Amino acid sequence: MITPILLAAGASTRMGRPKALLDFDGKTCLELALEAVSGLGTPIVVLGPHREEVRSRVGLEGVRIAVNDDVQSGQTGSLKKALLQLPDGAGGFLFYPVDCPLVSTVEVSRLVEAYSRKSSGEKSIFVPSHGMRRGHPVLCRREIAREFLALPDGAPARSVLSARPERLAYVLFDEAYILMDMDTPQDYARCLEAYRERRGRSGP
Repeated sequence: MITPILLAAGASTRMGRPKALLDFDGKTCLELALEAVSGLGTPIVVLGPHREEVRSRVGLEGVRIAVNDDVQSGQTGSLKKALLQLPDGAGGFLFYPVDCPLVSTVEVSRLVEAYSRKSSGEKSIFVPSHGMRRGHPVLCRREIAREFLALPDGAPARSVLSARPERLAYVLFDEAYILMDMDTPQDYARCLEAYRERRGRSGP
């Protein structure tokens, strides 16, 4: 079983409003993320200062909630809060920042396929890649959790990915969707345009 971890605890200071609730033609970013991981185990959603507003607008029945109110602890702090709730039956975990709205079940399924191949036994971190750049979400075998938990809050999660490059498996994608995230209103406009283009290609 793979447990998805959806990171939605950021203060969204530069965006000016909660990124988890940004609208993509009737669906919030958090709802899109929940759809993308729908074939996996019970998600753990990490919420922060905007959690009451998020709870009021997004149905979170059937998910686990972790809370990280310390915005200074960053993405690593949120990931650590979730990993403390990782169920015993989870063989791996997928950590997924909520501000990556172009990721879909297509990308998640490709990562899971790579993780599940017998030939991947020596690899423990599966990273989506486009144009020699790393994207999100990242899929890890369970044993990697202790390395993230050992990081100081605020330390970049990528330090675990970079520690031993030989254990990384890069899953290559032709499209740049796995690289697209949002920090500013301009980023949101760019992602919304790309989202509509992607839906236009694949149908409603």
